[in-house]
Amino acid sequence: MLNDDRIRVLIAHSNPLVAAGLEAAFSTQQDFHIVRCRDTVEASLVGAVTVAVMDFEGGTQRLAAQCRGVCRVLILSDDDSEVSIRRAMELGVGGYLPLSSGVESVVHAVRCIHSGGTAIAPNAMAKMAMSLQSCALTQREVEVLWLIMQGLPDKAIAHRLERSIETAKAHGRAIRLKLRASSRVEVVAIARRRGLVSEKSMASLGPAQRSPGLPQNFAETQR
Repeated sequence: MLNDDRIRVLIAHSNPLVAAGLEAAFSTQQDFHIVRCRDTVEASLVGAVTVAVMDFEGGTQRLAAQCRGVCRVLILSDDDSEVSIRRAMELGVGGYLPLSSGVESVVHAVRCIHSGGTAIAPNAMAKMAMSLQSCALTQREVEVLWLIMQGLPDKAIAHRLERSIETAKAHGRAIRLKLRASSRVEVVAIARRRGLVSEKSMASLGPAQRSPGLPQNFAETQR
C-alpha cells in the first residue's frame, strides 16, 4: 500500500545510464516513490509528481509548459554555461546540479526541493550572481557572441543571420559594451570564463528561436 507521505519522484533524464543510476539510488530511499518515465515528452503527461529529475532540455521544456509550482524540477546537467543556468532559474527550477554530483547530494536535493527549498550547485549560484550584476545579453546578442567565439568576422556573421553588416557590427558593439570588453579577443575570453554560451545552450534553442542562418552545431561552423 502506497504511503501518501512519500515523495513522488519522476525520473525522466535523456541519458539512459543516468536514469538507471537514479532509479537504483532512489529505490533504496524509503521515503521515495519512483515514477518511471524515460520519455521527456510523455513526462509532461504524468500527474501527481512532486519532483521531476531531468536533463536540461527536458527540464526547461517542462518548466516552460507547466504552471509554476505544479511539479518542481531538478536538472542534472553538465551544461554550466551562464546563459543556461540563468534560463533555468528564470523558469523557476527547483535545483540545478552537475552530472558529477554524488548520490547523497542528489537525494538530499530531492528532499530539499520537496520541502519547498532549492538545491543549486555553488558554481551555478556564483555564475547566476555574476549574471545578475551585469546587463543580460539579448537572444540575438547571444547568437552573435556564439559566432564571434567561432572566429567568424562581421561579414560572415551578417551572412549567417541574414542581416546587414552594419547590423552585425552594431550587435558586436553592444556585446563589448555589456561585457566591458575593448576587443573581440577580450569578449571571447570573458565569454569563456563566465560560460556565457555553449554548444549545448545553443542546441537547446528550437528552430523557431534560432535565427535562419545560425549553425545547427559546431561542425557546421567549420564548413
